[in-house]
Amino acid sequence: MGEEPLKLKFIGALIEQLGAQLYPSATATVAELISNAWDADAQNVWVRIPFGQSWSTGGTIEVLDDGHGMTREQAQSQYLIVGRKRRLQDKGQTQGGRPVHGRKGIGKLAAFGTAEILDCYTVRQGQAVSFRLDYDEIRKADPGTDCEVKETTGQEPLYSADHSLLSNGTRIRLSRLRLKRAISEDQFMKSMSRRFAIDQTVMRVFINGEQLQRFDMDLEFRFPKDGQPAGYLGQVGVDGWGTENLLNGKEVRWWIGFTPKPLEAEYLRGISILGRGKLLQRPFMFERAQGVRGQLGQEYVVGEVVADWLDTGTDVEDDLIQTNRDQLQLEDDRVQEVLQWGRLRLDWALSQRQDKRQEKAAKSIQTPDLTELLKDFTKTEQRHLGDIAIRAAKIGDPDPEDVHDFMVEVINGFNDKAVRELMERVQYEDEGFQSNFWGLVREFSLIDARKNYSLIQARLKTIERLDAAIKAGATEVPEIHNVIREFPWILDPRWSLLGDEVDLDDLQERYKPTLDQETGQRLDFLFILKPKAPAPLDEILIVEIKRGMKSNGKTHRVSENEVHKFHSYVLGVYAGYNRNTSPPSLNGLMIANGYTERADRTRRSLEQVREVKLDFQTWGSVIENTKLLHTGWLEVTRSSGGSIVKREDETKT
Repeated sequence: MGEEPLKLKFIGALIEQLGAQLYPSATATVAELISNAWDADAQNVWVRIPFGQSWSTGGTIEVLDDGHGMTREQAQSQYLIVGRKRRLQDKGQTQGGRPVHGRKGIGKLAAFGTAEILDCYTVRQGQAVSFRLDYDEIRKADPGTDCEVKETTGQEPLYSADHSLLSNGTRIRLSRLRLKRAISEDQFMKSMSRRFAIDQTVMRVFINGEQLQRFDMDLEFRFPKDGQPAGYLGQVGVDGWGTENLLNGKEVRWWIGFTPKPLEAEYLRGISILGRGKLLQRPFMFERAQGVRGQLGQEYVVGEVVADWLDTGTDVEDDLIQTNRDQLQLEDDRVQEVLQWGRLRLDWALSQRQDKRQEKAAKSIQTPDLTELLKDFTKTEQRHLGDIAIRAAKIGDPDPEDVHDFMVEVINGFNDKAVRELMERVQYEDEGFQSNFWGLVREFSLIDARKNYSLIQARLKTIERLDAAIKAGATEVPEIHNVIREFPWILDPRWSLLGDEVDLDDLQERYKPTLDQETGQRLDFLFILKPKAPAPLDEILIVEIKRGMKSNGKTHRVSENEVHKFHSYVLGVYAGYNRNTSPPSLNGLMIANGYTERADRTRRSLEQVREVKLDFQTWGSVIENTKLLHTGWLEVTRSSGGSIVKREDETKT
């Protein structure tokens, strides 16, 4: 009919899917360029990358290798062909006999996940070629047309890190970087170390002058070095790696380890799978189900599995790795064998870790510190408390320090009648009941709840006594002052948490001048709220207190002059601290039950001042707010304290 046959055409925008979206991180981009150097039989690769700073349009990433380089003809017929099946054409090996990393011929496009310009300068046997790939120009290419590559000039020769002139090699320089956020050097180095398991006697990688090392971490336990599953038929090498065959006859090498502290970075957590010295599957948990016991320890787990057979195919039908080259085709039946094996090994390792941590915690509590804590108890009591310590150490996912702290709580709580009676009752129950009981006590901090219960009750009594004293006409000095100095939490219940979060100082002795220069009067209280040292000063609170009632039962009313004095105190402290580069926030608090008419107008106007925050409260509001909060805490303690608190309530009734 004379019509042209239908044709499948490609447009330049395809580069977005094959480059920018498949390789969206600098780590993935650089890893692909390092793999290209491996396939060029390089012995050394030098990477330069900007760390710790936001990328600008003038920033660059450079990857230089001393591999065999390319002639102009090789660049055209091999490197610049997108989708070239290298393993088929090169029979799966490099010129130097290495197993080829590249497979689908799109790794070069990884550059466009990070940059818009790729400049290549390559030399082979003295013949050099230099060209540029421009992301924007390629995207604009018309369907069915070749994209013309611009050859460049003026490239400087290739020099190694020791300034030796390279007769063969390739330099890839990326510019117009696309990512704007700063790169963490530590994260980049650790991520890159997880991506490669290359023998460093074969090829060395240097990043900003530092040689990339094999992935390694400080571990609390490492298997199979520290133990093997029952019936284990594999071998354990001197390097701590296990080697065994799967049911399909394929060989795997592996290790699974657990760090002493949780791994906050998810990119480190899990088991990675490698083949041909390169990452095949980013760290994961073998797609395993998460039982209660198995959940313990997952934040600590790292490991590696080497399974070269997963990456030996030469064509797409044999490919078990996704296009982005860091994930396996997990749905493929040929991968299920290693997934099932991995789940079994990981489940066993998680269980082993828990058993070993319990054994370790049980041994760790037999310390001179615990002996010292128990020295004043009878032999019977020491034996009973020691049994509790051992049970506590065998519960859940113990940390020796946590177990020791728990035993300090138990021993201190032993002096509480209700706690002691409950301990005596529980010791006659069966072993299973005792283990469950002490597990709940430790998990929900019931001993602490009981102590908090007593503390809150004592505080409520203090609040009631202060309320009664103020209503009876207690004087500012010394009666009310002495109470506030001893119990500052009455003014602000947040200070009940000071032992955990902040320091609280009465700066009366250190603040200079301690007297108002004009009136000769002293500030009532100057408190400083700050995080634990060495953190900087955070907040200052100036407190001025006035008696609530006169001795004749009438409300004491503050004068306008007293309000102005309070304001001047606050401004004086503000001026002193405002000389600092980062001055703390400053608040003033006056507590009084009444004001004269003029003082009240002044008070209301000062509350609108923006320079410093001034708060005027009555004794009634201070006491009521503090009482309500402590009453709420008491109810929470009752509900969370379980039988230890409830038993005390039952004893009272």
